[in-house]
Order: sequence, then C-alpha cells, then structure tokens
Amino acid sequence: MSSSESPLLGKKLIVPDDAVQNITFIVTEDCQLRCKYCYICGKNSFKVMSFETAKAAIDYVLEHSEIYSAPKLMLDFIGGEPFLEIDLIDKICDYFKMEAYRRNHPWFETVQFTFSSNGLLYDSSKVQKFIQKNRRRLNIGISIDGTKEKHDLMRVFPSGKGCYDEVVSKIPLWLEQFEYSPNTKATVGHDDLPLVKDSVLHLWELGISRVAMNVIFENVWQEGDDEILENQLVALADEILEKKLYLKNQCSFFERSIGFYIDKELDNTNWCGAGLMNAVDTEGGFHPCLRFAQYSLENKEEILTGRIGKGVDLNKLRPFQALNRTVQSPQECIDCEVASGCAWCQGFNYDSADTETIYQRATFICKMHKARVRANNYLWNKLDRIVPPAEDDVRVRGLAQRKGMQCLFVLADSAAPSFCHYPVRETERQKMSVETLKKVVYYALTHNLSLNVIAGKEPLDAEFLKVLEECQHVILRPVGAAEEGPTVSVLDFETDTLPENVQGEMLVLRIEAKNLEQLPAWLEEHSLKFARIQMFVKDMENVGEEELTVYQNVLQKLVGWLPEREEKKPLELSFLTDRLILEKPNHCGAGVKHVTVAPDGVFYVCPGFYYREKNRDFVISDIDTVLKTHELPIKNGQLYRLDHAPICENCDAWHCKRCVFLNKETTLEVNTPSRQQCVMAHLERNASRELLEPLFLTEEVSIPEIDYLDPFDELMKKKNPSPNRMEEC
Repeated sequence: MSSSESPLLGKKLIVPDDAVQNITFIVTEDCQLRCKYCYICGKNSFKVMSFETAKAAIDYVLEHSEIYSAPKLMLDFIGGEPFLEIDLIDKICDYFKMEAYRRNHPWFETVQFTFSSNGLLYDSSKVQKFIQKNRRRLNIGISIDGTKEKHDLMRVFPSGKGCYDEVVSKIPLWLEQFEYSPNTKATVGHDDLPLVKDSVLHLWELGISRVAMNVIFENVWQEGDDEILENQLVALADEILEKKLYLKNQCSFFERSIGFYIDKELDNTNWCGAGLMNAVDTEGGFHPCLRFAQYSLENKEEILTGRIGKGVDLNKLRPFQALNRTVQSPQECIDCEVASGCAWCQGFNYDSADTETIYQRATFICKMHKARVRANNYLWNKLDRIVPPAEDDVRVRGLAQRKGMQCLFVLADSAAPSFCHYPVRETERQKMSVETLKKVVYYALTHNLSLNVIAGKEPLDAEFLKVLEECQHVILRPVGAAEEGPTVSVLDFETDTLPENVQGEMLVLRIEAKNLEQLPAWLEEHSLKFARIQMFVKDMENVGEEELTVYQNVLQKLVGWLPEREEKKPLELSFLTDRLILEKPNHCGAGVKHVTVAPDGVFYVCPGFYYREKNRDFVISDIDTVLKTHELPIKNGQLYRLDHAPICENCDAWHCKRCVFLNKETTLEVNTPSRQQCVMAHLERNASRELLEPLFLTEEVSIPEIDYLDPFDELMKKKNPSPNRMEEC
C-alpha cells in the first residue's frame, strides 16, 4: 500500500487556495526538430502514450481530490511535439470533459488545455478541427526565436536546415485565432547573443506582443557573454523608449519586479512548482515535473513519485513541498542584492548536482541574470521619468526596501563648496566633462542609483544638464545660485547671505561652533522659508567643553521655541526632529549607501577624501573599470558598516550622521567617532526627548533616559565592570 492510501500516515497534499493544478501529459517523445539547446536529450519515435494510460491517469486524478485539490486545472500537453499526436490528445480531452461532467467535478468548468508547440503542424486540418472544438479552453504557445538568422541557428530539422520559413507562415493564423493571448517562448544561448535585440523587435513586428525570452540554464556561458547581453538589452531599451514600444509590447527580459534583495525570512519560496505539478510519462509514470522524466535527464536516473495502478507516494513529494530558496542556494545567492527574478529549474538542478539531490542549486546563469538586471534597471529608470510609476508599484516598493548602495555623489566642480563636515582644499581646478558624466549616469541607471550633484556657483553646462535629466538627481549648490532642476541650497553661515527671495524644501546649513549661539535668532528669522534644515558644524573636531555648554543652552532654547513654531508651519531640524521620526540609524552612509565620483571619474569613499592629501586608502576605482567589472572595490569596506563600529552599533542617537571622514581626521579610524561627535549627538538626542511631551509624541516615540553623553563611556564600563579587576586576577 502506498503512503497516499494509508489512513495512519495521512494522504492530503497541501496546496494554496488559489493554486492552479498542472497535470502534464507527455504524449510523445518524438519531435520533427532537433533544436540545439533542447533539454530533451532522449528524443525517440517509439515512446507514445496510449489512450488507456491517459484514461487511467485522468481517473486517478479525478478520484483523488484530497491530493489534487486546487480549484483550477491546467491540462498541459507536451512532447516532443504534442501535435504529432493530435488524435490521441483529442480523445484525452473528450474523455476528461465527459468524466469531469459525470462526476460533477469543478474542473469541468475551470480546465484549460495548454500546448507548447513548434508550430509546424498548426495549420493542419486535424489541429484546426481540434482548435475549433475546444477554442474557449485553449492556450497554445508557438516557439519562435526571433529573426530568421537567430531562429535557424538553433531550431533545426535533423538535416540541420532551419525551420523559420515553415513556422512563421503559421503565425498570421495563430494570431487571428488567439488575438488576446499570443505569446511565444524564445531561448537565448551563447551563439545567438548578438541577435537578441533584433529578434525581440522582429517578434513584435510579427504581431506577437508578449515575448517570453530567457537564457538557458546550462553551463554554456563564456567570458564576456554577460556584457554582450547587457549591450543588446540596453540597445533594445533605447529603441523601446524612442519609439514608445512600451505602450503595447512586453518582453520578459524587462520586468519591474526583478533585481532587488529578497528577504530570506519573509519571501523564501521556491522558484517553480515542481512537486505541486504532476507529469505523466508515456508509460504511466508520475513525475514531479517533466524535467524529472528520463528523457530529460543526462546524468541522473528519473525521479518517480508514483505509477498508474499504484498511486502517488506522498513521501516522494515531501522534499519538493519542503523545498525553499535558502536551503538549496549558496550563500552568495541568499545575500545577493539583485536576487529577485533569478530563475532556476529544479530538474536541471537535480541533473547537474554533485549528488542525487534536488537541494543543490545550479548557478551558471548568475552573470547573465545580473546583466539582465542592469539593462532592466536602465529601461525602468528612464521610463519612470517619462511615465511616473504609481506609489504602490512593485518597483517603487523594491527601491524603497533596497539595501546597499543607493546613490552617487558627483563632484561636478572641484571648486564647489562643501555641503558636509569636510573642508575644500585648494587644488588645481577640475570640472567633470560631459563624457565622464555620461558614463556615470549609465552606471547609475543600470545599478538603480540616484545622483547628488555637487555644483559651484557657476551655471552647469546645458549639455551637462541634459545628460543629468536621464536619471533621478538633485543638485547641491550654494544658496542664491541659479536653480537648474531639483536643487538643494547650501549656506555657509560665516560667508553667505541668505537672499530674501530664497525658499525651498531643504537647506543645508554649515556653521562654525563659535557661532552656534546665534542659531536660535537666525532660525526665528529664516526658518519659515524651508521645510527642512540640515545642519553641520564645520569645525567639530575643534569643539571644546565651552562650545558644548553653549550648544546645550542653544538646544534648550530651541526646545522651547520649536513647538510654537510648529503651529505656523511644520519644520524639520535634522539635529532635533530626526530622532523623533527615525526607527533605525540614519548615518551618513559613505562607503555603504553612497560613494563619490570626482571630476576625473575616480571614485572615492566620500568627497572629503578627494580633498585629503593622503587619500590612497580611500580611492576606490575609476569609472571605466567600474563599468567593466560592475564592482566598487572599497578597501576594508566592512569598516563603514554599523556592525563594525563598536561604539556606534548599539547607540540609539539614530540621527547622528557618524561622519566617516571626520572619524578618520580625529581618531584615525573611519569606524570610530570622536568624543565631540558623540557628545553633540547625545545633547541633541536628549533635547529631542524633551520635545516628546510638547509635541504630543509620548505614546508614539520612545527615547529612554540615559545617564551618559558619550557611548564610549558605556562601552568601557561593560569591558571593565569591576574597578578591582586587575587585583582580582
């Protein structure tokens, strides 16, 4: 007795409520073609399913609703070429409809008959008669790879002759009969990579508006193939945008949902439905899917989950049901920041695994997937500036949740004033060329990065601005300079005057510690002009106890002033209100969330290190190398992360920018802040705590009371809990 029939072991196969049950009938292992990339390695003309085998399979499926309980059914016919056995298929479909009706089975209403065909027999009288008979239940896909050159390169008869002319002659009839659901599966391998762009365009020109085009999983890829694919898809994207082909066409290479980090706990599903689907071979064997049938396997023995007459062994299905992404993936796939959309085939995983297991993922397409992601980013980042996406769009959500690098700071002019803690050192003036900017913009588009352009007082060149418009960006420039697109004004308190007519969403205010006492009066006069003011103390490394005392008094004045100011117009002060709205640290992020590109196209960890004379450790690479390698090789990059900052990792002064440049200048380590940074941040934290009650936030925000201003002191207490420790030892 099989486990599925045992009352003690149980016999229910758990499926989602909205699932579609897929039952595949391998009606023949024969095909007229010998496509070079075909995964079916055992084509033959003598293994054909009998009607009795098909009947027995249908009876078993209909009789075991505890196993096959999905509300909808997809009865899939495949080969080889399924239309070689159209007479058999016709009888199978008739029998299924009659039995489902007789048994009052819900699948009588929901069943769809689906086919993957090479199209050669599509216009034959028998196939056409079948189509007319079952029109409302049918979904037929015809495989055509693209242009005649690409199609005939791979999809060939046993003689080696291509079949493009024979197949393409059937397309008009197919499109006429399935006007609203025509789609094709096209496959890409090493040899036909240079033909991808023209092939997609050709398929659209034929009238096939939905093109499913995928790279093969096998280990056929060579060095540089990913660059060829990226170039092909970027060129295709340019044509899509220029001719507005996105209005009526689709290609699976471009999907909004791909190229993001996948949470290994919240979204840990398997890629395919192997195990939930059921493939019946020509001899009545049940398989998790057709890729586990012997004719699809080169290196392993087939996996059978049951046989007609014996039923399905649910124990054989347990590994497939338990399967998820993380248990079969190497760590680099689990941690990959562009993992979403990276596909795999469970059958191929099994066939290529080191042992007889389905729990080892093949990763031969890794570079090809990343190339696809870069081109995909390029298209959507450009298209989103033409047709803004909805706020709930999957891509918008994905960008909001992304980890790692998020933007580039672009130093357009070496004479541009600082917008942060770093000073600008006198150097031979350099301006970024338009050609360098084009490369930077391309990198940003393909890696989902926005640009923060650091500009001087002089207007940017018109061509420079035109290139910038291709991607999301903001321009940081001195207050009062001509606005050119989205602009954030930067004000130096000691040298700049705020013009009467200047206002905006955000102002960056740089001020010396000695002038902090003037801050309340200045805010009283000017704060209504802005929604947010981001403040940096220019000379923080020189702040002493006297300046800290002054700053504490300044904060107390602002705590009393801000609630009254809020009644006029809401105002964000980075050093006071950020801690009230943050749920996690919002540090500077240099080396993690962003890096800087200097005028000559060289990457640095942040703008400050560009001006630092001893900057060798903070030079990352140049734009040409980065475009080639797709990597930002930051030396000791882990040191910029919070989990490698012992003083900061458990600190709850979340608004603190933790400037890594300032760290290096004051403590000689990028991960270690100075006492001045820490104390000022905690004076601000405590002042924020005093705002909770007057701003009615005591129920929403928690800022615990603490008895220290420098988290370094707390760290030392934990390291040395007893003053007599040495004596005890």
